[in-house]
Amino acid sequence: MSEPPTDTPPRLSLAARLMPAAMRLRRANRHYRTRELVLRHLEELTVRPRPAGPPRRIRGDVVVTGAWERGWRIHTIAPQGEPRGTVLYLHGGGWVHEAAPTHWRWVQRLAAEAQVRVVMPAYPLVQEGGTAATVVPRVADLAAELSADSGEPVILMGDSAGGSIALSAALMLAQQERPASLTALISPALDLRFSNPEIDARQPEDPWLVKKGQLELSERWIGEHGEDPLLNPFLGDLTGIGPLLVFSGTRDILNPDTRLFMQRATDDGADVEYHEEPGHLHVYPLLPTPEGRRARRRMVDAVRDAI
Repeated sequence: MSEPPTDTPPRLSLAARLMPAAMRLRRANRHYRTRELVLRHLEELTVRPRPAGPPRRIRGDVVVTGAWERGWRIHTIAPQGEPRGTVLYLHGGGWVHEAAPTHWRWVQRLAAEAQVRVVMPAYPLVQEGGTAATVVPRVADLAAELSADSGEPVILMGDSAGGSIALSAALMLAQQERPASLTALISPALDLRFSNPEIDARQPEDPWLVKKGQLELSERWIGEHGEDPLLNPFLGDLTGIGPLLVFSGTRDILNPDTRLFMQRATDDGADVEYHEEPGHLHVYPLLPTPEGRRARRRMVDAVRDAI
């Protein structure tokens, strides 16, 4: 586990210092400030769904394909040449958005630089009837199928809401005694009850996520399973889960739960590598900052080591 934060002010890059202002100018939290705004946004997404396919421009050193499998669109991003392993990536987006351009840039880079096949399912979203109870078991099954195909354990990776799915799937695989070779989480949503009082204290510092809106979404996603230790992964038993690699910024309302979870994981003897960046935003490893680039390099290296 990385060193705990100190009282020394963080030395943020210029890009990182500008990022909160950029988020406010973009009004990044405009759909999540109240439960009513979330419901209005869900109606909009239902009437006008966002595209779920890959971008038009694809890197020259990867190949992107798609296939329908048991009702899901499964995207595969493969390097030129023989892949050395498989990463199952669960994208974030509050359980209501498809993979964004940021996700597509990252999975292409990961495939090319780590020489792995990245499988990214377009899992059912909340407005399409997707729930933790239906999506998580299917993701765990997909991981097991990919492992059977390759003869090696897969790597699970996800950001934000996708981080919650990835960790829940890792818990299911561990329970079945076929753990992932690595589970990498980027600013994951861990406790879907949002009951930690530290979240309210952190809220004024977060220009992106809003507890009221996130709670509306998480309740729709988790339903009546808020106390389920597999579907609400904060409560999960980490026995046999395998190595964990976790990233979190402190200007993120998800950070307090991440700290608690990482401390419990360490106390339980789990194999944990935790990177916390003071002053950084939600999913900072995916943002265009020097600190984000360092985090991405670390993930590429960790994937290479795991395979």
